[in-house]
Amino acid sequence: MISLDPSIVTAVVSVVTLLVLIGGGVFWLGKLTNRVGQLETRVDRLDGKLDQLASDIRELREELREEIRRGNQQLLIALANRGHDAQGQPVFRVPVNPE
Repeated sequence: MISLDPSIVTAVVSVVTLLVLIGGGVFWLGKLTNRVGQLETRVDRLDGKLDQLASDIRELREELREEIRRGNQQLLIALANRGHDAQGQPVFRVPVNPE
């Protein structure tokens, strides 16, 4: 019969456990590295979408400013070309361009 020394068995079990733990750590580190790479790709895509969104917002802001300027100009023209009838009601002499 084979006689096993308890200290040798403990050492072998400890080495095997250590190898399993190291192997598991390497496996999880690989998975984590892969997930970080995927997240970097997604962040880069979102960054591009945010840049496009910012550009669209700037363009819409300029269009809105131009529309406000046009509306203000029409109001000023209408106010400059108005009078009042005998009852005090406003009368607009020049029709405003209905763009």
